[in-house]
Amino acid sequence: MIKEIAIDDLEQALSLVNRVFAEFVAVDYGEQGRNTFTAYLKNKYEEAATGLNTGHKKLWGYYKNNSIVGVIGTRDTTHISLMFVDKKYHKQGIAKELFNNLLSELSENREVEQITVNSSPYAVGVYEHLGFVKTDAQQEKDGIIYVPMSRLL
Repeated sequence: MIKEIAIDDLEQALSLVNRVFAEFVAVDYGEQGRNTFTAYLKNKYEEAATGLNTGHKKLWGYYKNNSIVGVIGTRDTTHISLMFVDKKYHKQGIAKELFNNLLSELSENREVEQITVNSSPYAVGVYEHLGFVKTDAQQEKDGIIYVPMSRLL
């Protein structure tokens, strides 16, 4: 089941994100990139504690047996700011279901023409499978290595 993450589940969701990041993404980053991502997660927690649902940022979880096994988040409605799935649930279609849920939410806004993401090198193949294309070469900012991608709706 997919639903918006409530404040009571936020710590569980961000813990999942941190674990998956450490195992699959952080290996490509230096200390600065890992620190930047850690600060980003701390900021996300603080934002949520004071009102995640201002419309600027949203976070959904894929729940299995009352545990969050996947997370997708957006910034400014049309930019995926994070998407992580627990290792035990990789290749089971959870990322695709989370993404399709996001598309369903966006379908209500007829002004939205595309969705963007700054993919980690590890996740480029996942996003390509979801219909994204690279819009620029791999880049780095504050130690975070990413590939800009977009998908028309």
